[in-house]
Formats: sequence, structure tokens, C-alpha cells
Amino acid sequence: MTFYVYILNCFKNGKFSCYYVGQTNNLKARIGEHFDSVVEHNTDKFVGRFDFVKLKWYTKVTTRADALKMEKHLKSLTHEEKDRYMKNN
Repeated sequence: MTFYVYILNCFKNGKFSCYYVGQTNNLKARIGEHFDSVVEHNTDKFVGRFDFVKLKWYTKVTTRADALKMEKHLKSLTHEEKDRYMKNN
């Protein structure tokens, strides 16, 4: 099975605000869920607090364990480190 680790750009008031890092086995469906949270302004969900989200980067991995490990690592990085990671990968 294929798993995806991804990073979203989150925007508030037309300006970039932060990155969101996640993992899933169905990227298209998961991104759709994020878009729905934004459209519905579902503030119970992290991305629902923003006006717009955009898929910035993703990669494929072969196991859920690898996806979780990569997600945890990416979440630990600073904004600048995430930028470098995406540029180099």
C-alpha cells in the first residue's frame, strides 16, 4: 500500500500563515477534507481556522510506520528547515 506525507500552505487574510504537515493513504480524499474544513470554517479542525490552504509538497512512502516517522520528523522542523527540506526533496 502507498502512503503519503504532505505539507499544506495555510493562508489567513490573503497572507501565508503556516505549514500543516500530515500523512494519509488517500491524498486526494484527505486534501478534500482539508478544503471542506476551510470552506465550512470548521475551527474544530486546525486548517478550518484559515481562509485558504494549498498543497505545497508531498512524497510517497510504502508503510504507515514510515509515514508516521516522516510526519513526526517534519513537524519537529522550523519553518525555514521545512522550506529547505521541500526544496531538496
